[in-house]
Amino acid sequence: MEVTLQVGCAAEANASLAESLEWERSAKLRPLLDGLAPLFEGLEVRRTSYGAEFCEHLLPAPEALRAVRAACTRPFTFLTPYVGDAGLAKLRALLPELRPGDEVIFSDWGVLNVLHREFPHLVPVQGRLLNKSLRDPRVMGLYAEAGPGPTLTVLQGSNLDNRAYTAMLRRFGVQRAEIDGLPQGNDLATASMELTACLPYGFISTARVCQAAGLGYRKTEKFQPAALCKQECQTFLLEHAYTNSPFENRDQKFWLKGNSYFYLHTPAMVKALVRSAREGALARLHLQTRLPMLANGVAA
Repeated sequence: MEVTLQVGCAAEANASLAESLEWERSAKLRPLLDGLAPLFEGLEVRRTSYGAEFCEHLLPAPEALRAVRAACTRPFTFLTPYVGDAGLAKLRALLPELRPGDEVIFSDWGVLNVLHREFPHLVPVQGRLLNKSLRDPRVMGLYAEAGPGPTLTVLQGSNLDNRAYTAMLRRFGVQRAEIDGLPQGNDLATASMELTACLPYGFISTARVCQAAGLGYRKTEKFQPAALCKQECQTFLLEHAYTNSPFENRDQKFWLKGNSYFYLHTPAMVKALVRSAREGALARLHLQTRLPMLANGVAA
């Protein structure tokens, strides 16, 4: 079992798991993460990841990536988001900083095309944003509580169960994909690729419109796709509670940071993913001990 740790700057490039558990500064998230920390005991970090999954405005500058890559003594994975033309141009300037054999997580088909055509020495890995699953924690965990059945079987799968789809990925040199630990559980037996599970934060949804970027705008100008990014997401975290649930999960919380909603895995979900990795159903665990919205190579 291989464990990857996402870092935020060159000083963290070879950090241990124990060190990373001290990084979260949010008064809301830190106690919850501390409660999960014992479940990670015995895991050894063997790979470093760095970059941005959810927003092209958070991609690092070339010098920041160069510094992290130079400092890192472990195998290296670079995280990339879905992008527009400007983001794709920025990635073209970043990818030469990587070394042959480095992995690149792609969350955009244009990025995969660039990797395939222009950077064949890098290893493409499908990101979890392209893994199509139902993942809303307010509802999906209820299906698991209801017990086995055809509905749960379908909900535990994803597009990676489709052999034609994974065959297409392989034509582009993709042999591995990242997934989320789902509230309803994952059916890992049907996937035909090596899988990496991200934990302990799952994402619910993401978009180009950023609530944080619109904070300084007048009401009529908020929520515009072209809002100027000043990386307000590095300062603001919005917590939601599902207080009007018709079910028993009214204390369910999830968080908006920037343009993306996240939820924290339950202890049972973390235990299931770690067990699946130890048993070989998962090839790798990808630990992100802070919400994965880190900006420009600086620890947030």
